[in-house]
Amino acid sequence: MLGYLCIVITVISEVTATVAMREADNFTKVIPTSLMVAGYISSFLFLSLALRLLPMGIVYAGSAGLGTICASLVGWIRFHEPISSPYFVGIFFIISGLFIIGYTRTLQG
Repeated sequence: MLGYLCIVITVISEVTATVAMREADNFTKVIPTSLMVAGYISSFLFLSLALRLLPMGIVYAGSAGLGTICASLVGWIRFHEPISSPYFVGIFFIISGLFIIGYTRTLQG
């Protein structure tokens, strides 16, 4: 369970860092730039911890899939980026894929 928590913290850190990068205005704003650096460092730290506890496929699929979904939602809410119906279909497939990978892992033991 700790491995999955590490994945969630990785995703939150990475999405926070990505939003801060967008706000940093070519690294001219100190607070967003600092938040970006701290977020990416935190992201790599928790990703490495997750890799100690879970198989690489689960960690990578979880962090990439959840990161994509969260970044898309933050972009839609914070930056008013458009999300169309095909976008939601893609998010559905990402979530489906994560459940399939997780379910397959529980079947294998």
